[in-house]
Amino acid sequence: MEDKKDYFIIGKVLKPFGIVGEIKVLPITDSINRFEGIKYVYIKKPEGYIKIPVKSSRIAHRFVLLKLGETGNRDEAEKYRDEYLYIDRENAAKLPENSYYYYDIWKCQVVTTEGEVLGVVEDIQNAGSCDVYVVRLKGKDDTLMIPAISDVIKRIDIKLKRIEIELIEGLI
Repeated sequence: MEDKKDYFIIGKVLKPFGIVGEIKVLPITDSINRFEGIKYVYIKKPEGYIKIPVKSSRIAHRFVLLKLGETGNRDEAEKYRDEYLYIDRENAAKLPENSYYYYDIWKCQVVTTEGEVLGVVEDIQNAGSCDVYVVRLKGKDDTLMIPAISDVIKRIDIKLKRIEIELIEGLI
């Protein structure tokens, strides 16, 4: 059993596939190819994250077929039904400069360049041309939509969980 801090969901097990113990996985990732050559995944249990070796992986249309651990038949694969599959940060895909995992942005405190605390990122939405951070305003039952563009986002410090923004006209 492993118990590291950061894990990312990469897929959800839909059901067993075939009779040799494979599972059909719905990928929850930006690239289905992330599953090619994958060596292990984690499953979250009440006692922590459990590391499971991947014996084989193959892409089938928009799904992934995996054989995990010692599963040798359909009945053994059934125990993975509806489980989410995770990968640890260490083995996650490397991001380009100034790109962040949603997990890293989520729950960041948002402050202005003048130091005023606005609130906390509670959601991230994709607006097509850019992501939009949904910020729960401090002390209010309201949110603010902040476009993740360089005119607005001035600094992101993942270690401090802090995003510094410049309030441009029309933002608030």
